[in-house]
Amino acid sequence: MKNSAIINFDEVIDRNEVTTLKFDGATMSQIFGSTDLWPSWVADMDFKAAPEIIDALQQRLNHGVFGYESSNDKLADAVVKWYQQRYHWNFAASDLIFTPRTLNSLTVLIEQFSNKGDGVIVQSPVFYDFKLIIKSTQRKLIKNSLILSDGKYSFDFDDLEAKAAVAETRLLILCNPHNPVGRAWNREELKQLSDICIKHQVFIIADEIHGDLTYHNKYIPLASVSEQAAMNSATCISPVKSFNLAGVANSMIVIADAEKKAVCSSWYNQKELNKNNVFTNASMLAAYDKGENWLDQVNQYLKENLQQLRITLQQKIPQIKLIQPDGTFLVWLDCNDLGLDIRQLERFFIDEAHMAINPGHWFGREGAGFIRMNIACPRSVLIQALDQLEKAVNKLPEN
Repeated sequence: MKNSAIINFDEVIDRNEVTTLKFDGATMSQIFGSTDLWPSWVADMDFKAAPEIIDALQQRLNHGVFGYESSNDKLADAVVKWYQQRYHWNFAASDLIFTPRTLNSLTVLIEQFSNKGDGVIVQSPVFYDFKLIIKSTQRKLIKNSLILSDGKYSFDFDDLEAKAAVAETRLLILCNPHNPVGRAWNREELKQLSDICIKHQVFIIADEIHGDLTYHNKYIPLASVSEQAAMNSATCISPVKSFNLAGVANSMIVIADAEKKAVCSSWYNQKELNKNNVFTNASMLAAYDKGENWLDQVNQYLKENLQQLRITLQQKIPQIKLIQPDGTFLVWLDCNDLGLDIRQLERFFIDEAHMAINPGHWFGREGAGFIRMNIACPRSVLIQALDQLEKAVNKLPEN
């Protein structure tokens, strides 16, 4: 029977009690030039993990022997079952490769399925590490910028068709749900994107680690759209975002094409990167086997935080507009009506609003005038931060 215990996400936890990147004063000082800021720049949650995960870690700790573990078939089966039951995505346990981190997965996939100088399509504004990985692997960044119309982002299929048709374009990195704009792409959009890529022999790397975090159950895995889409893609999945396990959990790649899967598996075996940490195994199995109640509740809490943000902006800070997300705990805010240039906007949030946020231009020039904010925090903390923001906006000369 599904656990129905009520989780208290209102609890404010002092994350400074441990070494936490998001709250680290030295890091914030280096990036933002200040430490007296509300930290909303790192994509993790300020909530305790699910009790079932904490219990599993405690049990593993209490065992006291932390030697090599054998392969964990239970974990692979739990992952397969999770995606079958929640998202109707059917893949085999043999399609899974366990990897250290999602960014590692992206790097390996780019290196294995393209050559130096080849083009890799990204859909800006998009998570800035995509660009860094493409540059570090000596590939060519190809932008297929998203279209913003009436407060909603969509694919530019005509531009995608033209750029996918270039012979040197070998890969496309899909972000689904999209970081930072929050779109969970629908089946028709994913099918059209997949068909274009198949037509032009462009392999898709799908980053879908935010898939569990949606507000309307809209997440559709790209590989579930069709058998052809599955065979022409590799999907990166992980519980790190949905279960707030970035410091302990690993990631996975799902590859239906047996030959491509063998290529990637061989690389990980050669590099001796195919062994999970014992605590990683315990936390991930507990998440996928027993964490559904916690996840459903955190999604509801995030939905209510989103509503709090929406109402506050509409009623008190109408100069800042919310781009309505389908998913993720990251929100994309249009600040263009504040009348500030890129540098001024960045300084405004640091010096006046006292917030450590992600400036939109970090995600590409298409993000100029926007910011990314993390709402995965207790509601009282969010309300206080929005109060800071309201006071700062009211001090601007035009207000």
